Amino acid sequence: MNQVGSEVVEGGAGVLVVRRDFGDPDEMAAAVRRADVEYVPLANPSPVDASLVGVELEGGALLQLGRMGFAHVTRARFHDGAWQIVTALDDVPRSWNGQAVDRSCAMVYRPGAEFQGTAPGQGGWAALSLPSPRLEQALGSLAGTELRLFPESCRLARMEEPTRLRLSSLLERVVRVAAEDPAALSGGEARRALGESLLGFAVQAFEGLPQRPAERERTMLSHSRVVAMAEEFMRSRLALPLYVADLCLATGVSERTLRSAFHNVYGTGPNRFLKLRRLIQVRRALQHATPDTLVSEVATRHGFWDLGRFAGDYRSLFGESPSRTARRASA
Repeated sequence: MNQVGSEVVEGGAGVLVVRRDFGDPDEMAAAVRRADVEYVPLANPSPVDASLVGVELEGGALLQLGRMGFAHVTRARFHDGAWQIVTALDDVPRSWNGQAVDRSCAMVYRPGAEFQGTAPGQGGWAALSLPSPRLEQALGSLAGTELRLFPESCRLARMEEPTRLRLSSLLERVVRVAAEDPAALSGGEARRALGESLLGFAVQAFEGLPQRPAERERTMLSHSRVVAMAEEFMRSRLALPLYVADLCLATGVSERTLRSAFHNVYGTGPNRFLKLRRLIQVRRALQHATPDTLVSEVATRHGFWDLGRFAGDYRSLFGESPSRTARRASA
């Protein structure tokens, strides 16, 4: 599966507007800017039906709008130097960093923060990336306040209904124009007006942040940190099979706490998450198979010893047998 379509509009400062459709979760993840992203399917993602719109704004700001057509987990680490304000584009139930969110929520992520999210089906999101100097300038000029730091990776702000409706209408129009006439978004005045409107919403989000998270939010953020530690351990051992006992040792928590953390953050337990992760690793290896590659060796190398069950799990998740993936790659 490959990227299936794109619209790119360039201007004097380079690429200003990008709209792409994808048929593969890894390619969608690689296209998201200012973050290192991985999508983990929770069910067969075929067809993937994923799209991404990116609009460059003044002052180094960037608006990205994405849609995914399958149940999935998202793992991401935002790059340093910019704040991220993320909101949902629909009413699909989802959890971001252990907190249930809907279109009335704006999640504010500090630079370098971890993002962990789960969506049980098709859904869309919008992310506004603001370099710290640009955000500080906007808070000073529009609200007369300073950028207020907080120790957590993220905080949740809730929008009043009129604000939510205006933001939803604006983002839906951006998506529509990007699909029908992306060149219209490249004009200086159009991008300037869009950027100013989004800055206004960003300032409102910061002004609406609570002084400190509620007790349940603190619990969810604690679980989010446990999952982040587990994922950091996973990333350091990408080519090695991992088990729940390894994650408990790495995070310093009991198996019960680890299970609660994964269920609250991802809606699934660590055992299933690890299996999904290993299946994805096998698929990535088989997508680079040569005629000499043995599926059984690749599966065993990633911790699958029951090859019959492995083949069934692989087919259920990816809609094809592992041998077919290998044959297509080697061909």
